[in-house]
Amino acid sequence: MKRTRMEIMPFVLSLGGVLSDYMTTVIGLSLGFCESHPHYHPIFALLIFWGVITSLTLTVPKRNPWKLCPYGFALVSYLGAVNNLLVILGVFPGLVL
Repeated sequence: MKRTRMEIMPFVLSLGGVLSDYMTTVIGLSLGFCESHPHYHPIFALLIFWGVITSLTLTVPKRNPWKLCPYGFALVSYLGAVNNLLVILGVFPGLVL
């Protein structure tokens, strides 16, 4: 049971990252910013992250430090939300219509 939880955790982490990215994207769009990727959709982002995490889980050795690779990639999903937040706060310039 514990091993199953450990294998599912990167998927849950990436889901949180994609949802937070989507939430900050919606907030940014409501403030007048423009999405720079014309085909952005959270489902596509989730499919990409889950596909890579699945590939890493199946191909990377099960010993340290390699078993942390799926977790590391899952945390990358939060970079979009961090970027959006910095644009909303005015730290980075964004595309404004």
